[in-house]
Amino acid sequence: MRRFDEDDPRRLMVEMIVSHRSGAEETSRPVGADGTFMEIDEAVAAARSLADARGLDAVHVVDRTAGPRERDILSHGGDHSVHMEQLDDMDLEDGEKGSDMRDRR
Repeated sequence: MRRFDEDDPRRLMVEMIVSHRSGAEETSRPVGADGTFMEIDEAVAAARSLADARGLDAVHVVDRTAGPRERDILSHGGDHSVHMEQLDDMDLEDGEKGSDMRDRR
């Protein structure tokens, strides 16, 4: 999964989440042979190798930076405050406070 880093929201990070048949999960930040964190393409290749070794059929890639709002943030150097005046998290007609999946095109 690629997402904004919690400690530095202007940076992106990659996490690998391995789900076991038991329901347990392992979460890690994949590291390359040179000791640096992997980019998404490297992590996907590593995940496919791990899945093959464990006899797993599927590898899911989630890019939480691919949405229109996230692309806008990335185009402004990771600034999460960009265009905040355009956001409305209220759907008072339905009695809801907070974002709604229907906000996305």
